[in-house]
Amino acid sequence: VLEQPIVDLSFPVLEYPQKIVSHNFDKNPHVSGTLLGIKGQYLIFDTGVINVRKFTGYEISVLPA
Repeated sequence: VLEQPIVDLSFPVLEYPQKIVSHNFDKNPHVSGTLLGIKGQYLIFDTGVINVRKFTGYEISVLPA
């Protein structure tokens, strides 16, 4: 492991939402939108944000548009 090259991951945020709307899988299990970026523990979509840590342990499916 120590001999492996370092991998630098970059997740630029293309655009921040004007108004933050938080998606909740308990209230609405279906979320759609375009991923605009990742900031810390948040996935930022054009339709709102998802706090990944809040939904640890959930099983999700990601479908292509």
